[in-house]
Amino acid sequence: MVEDPELRAEAARIRDRARSIRAELKRHSQAPNWDLVRMQVAEPLVELTDRVAEELLRRNSRQAVVPLDRDPVPPKYSEKTRKYYEQLGTGK
Repeated sequence: MVEDPELRAEAARIRDRARSIRAELKRHSQAPNWDLVRMQVAEPLVELTDRVAEELLRRNSRQAVVPLDRDPVPPKYSEKTRKYYEQLGTGK
């Protein structure tokens, strides 16, 4: 769906991990290790979904706002940042 080779490669890696986990489960007839499934398949899949959505936004709308920096605000600056955005929202 998306032509970006990096996104395609990541999707393929996630799919391969899911297949190998499933094959191991069928081979040994054991219950899945849900922490492993969550860490190796579910979480990367959510991240990939977000990246694909951002890429689609970028391609579909020239005016769409997509965050450039995903890092959280450090705790010591969170109050100042909150006040800044409040003032920005009031038009001051």
